[in-house]
Amino acid sequence: MPKREIDMNVFDAAVDRMKKLYANGHRIVVSFSAGKDSGVCVEICRIAAEATGRLPVEVAMRDEEIMFPGTFEYAERLAKDPDIDFNWIVAGQPIVNVYNRKSPYFWVFDDRLSPDEWVRQPPDWATWIEEKHIQGMTIPKRFPPDAGKTLFTVIGLRTTESRGRAMGLYSSRGYLTQPNEYGVRLCRPIYDWKDGDVWKAIHDNGWDYNSAYDTMHRMGISRNRLRIAPPTLTTVGITTLQMAARAWPKWFEKVCARLPSVRLVAHYGKAMLQPRRNLGETWEECFQRTCIDEAPDWIAERAIIARDHYVNRHARHSTQPFPQSTNCPRCQKIGSWRALAQIMFMGDPFSLKVGGDMPGKLLPLEPEFFREGAGTWAGGKPTW
Repeated sequence: MPKREIDMNVFDAAVDRMKKLYANGHRIVVSFSAGKDSGVCVEICRIAAEATGRLPVEVAMRDEEIMFPGTFEYAERLAKDPDIDFNWIVAGQPIVNVYNRKSPYFWVFDDRLSPDEWVRQPPDWATWIEEKHIQGMTIPKRFPPDAGKTLFTVIGLRTTESRGRAMGLYSSRGYLTQPNEYGVRLCRPIYDWKDGDVWKAIHDNGWDYNSAYDTMHRMGISRNRLRIAPPTLTTVGITTLQMAARAWPKWFEKVCARLPSVRLVAHYGKAMLQPRRNLGETWEECFQRTCIDEAPDWIAERAIIARDHYVNRHARHSTQPFPQSTNCPRCQKIGSWRALAQIMFMGDPFSLKVGGDMPGKLLPLEPEFFREGAGTWAGGKPTW
């Protein structure tokens, strides 16, 4: 779908999109993360709802427990706003923790821990739900639309953030998606906004926002890397995590007590997530030691499968041993013991790097694998 210029700025276009949905009587719930994009969506919906006589704006937020200071304070201020019907939801869902070799998940407000061990407590009036996946937060059972109307979830997706998001919007041919399995449609009113548009709208209208952004900016995080999300989701966030250790030391100590692996990563960086070769050790010996002999059982099992696959694949086109450090050109990305050790050191639990090379052999590890009763993705895409 090619881009098309319209005779309207992005702010007015976003308001107009929401006015149409409100005026048609659909039920609209803003999915709120306390980030700048979802915060702007709340304010855009406030304008549209007031213009169509549909206040208060319904908002739903799933508590993630561990977020930068300022995040939940912003949510609490919004919850007190009379124009907002705020639904604070607690699901106890698993969240990815890429820094932990023993288990790549932690559970929000873990019921197997004492509440004193949590980083913080949810508000007393929060709603606890059974559904662990994010699509289960805004569903007709919880937010029933009127007869003949549709439940819409408003999300702050913007196409400038990634090529994948742009392609997803183009494939749906507009800012509204088709209904999901629950009959809920997504609405993306600010899909065509840029970072500057978001901050201009906040500044010009005097809107409230998450103060964590100010702290991150003062600590040297560039504008295009200002993100509000659980700090354990990807290794890309290591720099931001190191910043957080300096910016919020008391909060950081609580996080380290809750997730011990975080401290080492914040202190030593990405080196803690990579194999270290001993003096005089070959990469093959390093792989055996770090990915099998000294690794958690689940990593060792996956490393053995990966080792056998890649070494045997190499042997089919070469009489030379599997290379130590320089990748075999025909083996491509995983064509040496060094590459194999670097990838399998953390186990590749979601099969992002090795799964495509051996379909059916190294499947993504679901929460159920690490904790009985924690749930699965039912063979589909991770939705936690």
